[in-house]
Parts: sequence; structure tokens; C-alpha cells
Amino acid sequence: MCGGVISGEDNGAEKVPGSVRSVERAADILLCLGNSEKTLTEISLEVGLSKATAYRILGALQKKNFVARDEESGRYFLHWSLMGLLTAGIDRDRSLIQCVDPYMEKLWRLTGETVTLYVRKGYVRVCVAEIVSQHPLKFSVGVGTVVPLNAHTGSPGKLLLAYMSDEEVVAVLTQCEQAGLTSKTAERGLLLQELREIRERGWASSFGERIKGGSSLSVPVWGRHGKVVASLNLLGPYARLNEEVLMGYLDLLKKCAETASVKLGASPDVFKGG
Repeated sequence: MCGGVISGEDNGAEKVPGSVRSVERAADILLCLGNSEKTLTEISLEVGLSKATAYRILGALQKKNFVARDEESGRYFLHWSLMGLLTAGIDRDRSLIQCVDPYMEKLWRLTGETVTLYVRKGYVRVCVAEIVSQHPLKFSVGVGTVVPLNAHTGSPGKLLLAYMSDEEVVAVLTQCEQAGLTSKTAERGLLLQELREIRERGWASSFGERIKGGSSLSVPVWGRHGKVVASLNLLGPYARLNEEVLMGYLDLLKKCAETASVKLGASPDVFKGG
């Protein structure tokens, strides 16, 4: 069984830009308040900041309704609007999974292979659902697995990249490089051309690109606003899923994704030409 989480390592010797440092400090304060309400003194001590710096960042977070302050006790706490924002994201993924799950089960039953569902989160893709093959020889990644959207991201990642603008793709690749989440720099012109071809035909495949000996086939799941919201994928060993066998499942995979998309509110027009 193969799989795992790909992550970058921070280089402690590198100088962190001021804007990034400010974001990190704000994140530290939010994490600090995730445990309980705290005073300014308690916050400054816990995150290792001066009271003046902590007060300035708390003021900015209050303006965005991420943090609030109890006037009587002087304690700061997470604002309800931040909690609502987080809950909305969780509910959105849960609704997506509930809608696509019956079609994932159908794919799993008819192909006998591992079926996964990935969504984009910034410059990475995250596995939010998986049904693992029952074959003795199989591949699985695990729900929660994070894979960078770089030039060697495999078919699920390239499928997601293909439905972004060239500018968005370049921005994502740059973020991956800055975060150390790419092993080598690819020719962006060639990658952008490959992504255009994927978008035109409506599917992506990869063989041993991210996992040695693995084969995968991916198609888009569309949302009601005419945007791709996920990548539906078939995954297995090349010994069982060579090019001919894998592509034999394309129509079934596309049909399942299209039916799920319609249930999500997508217009049938988005499937034309793909």
C-alpha cells in the first residue's frame, strides 16, 4: 500500500519577510485563543510578543471580526463570525462528500479499484474521501492526505490546475516553490500547454508520476456556480491498470462525476466538449 502526506520543511536560515511574520503572529494569537479566553498579558506571554505588538495585532483581528474583547473582564476571545467561517468550510466539504459518495461507491463496485475525491485548498490538494480497493495489491492515500499542486502533482492535481487561469496556476506554482513543496522546476510553458489539453478533453491521467508503479485517472466535479469543486479519481497499480484498461473506465468515471455535478446544481452545459 502506498500513500502519505507531502509537506515542505522550513529553512530556519532564511529571513522571513515582515508581512509573513505578521501573519504568523496573528495565527499564533488565534491558536492561543482557541483554548480559552485570555487577557492581553496572558496572550503576550503565551505567544512571546510584547504587549504593544500583541495589542496592535489584536486590534487588526478585531476589525475583521476574528477576535472580540469582553469589556468587563478585559479578556479576548474568538469572534463568532470566525467560527461561522470555519463551520461553513466544513459544511461545504461535508455536503460535497455526501453528494458524491454514492457515485464513488458505484465506481468502486464496478472497477474494484481505489476511488478518491480531492479538493483544492490554496496551493495543495486534500483528499476528503476515499474508498479503498479490496485487491491484495492496491494503492491508497488516506483521507486528509495533502499533496502540493506543483508540476508533478499527479492526475488529480493537474485536473484541478487545468480549470484555473494561467495566472492562478503560476501563482500556485510560485507558492509551492517558496514553501519548498516542489522537487524540481518544470518548464511552465510546457505545463500550461498540458493543462490546456486536459481542460479541452475533460480528464487527466498519470502513470508513476507521484507514486511509483501507480496509475490514476481524474475527471472534474462541477458546482452550481460553474466552477470545478473537486477531482474524482480512480487509482491502482499499473500492473492491473495499464493505459488501455484505465482508459476503458473513462466513460464510467465521467458519467459518475457528471451525475454528481448535476446533483450539486451544475448546469449540463459545463460538460459539453469535455
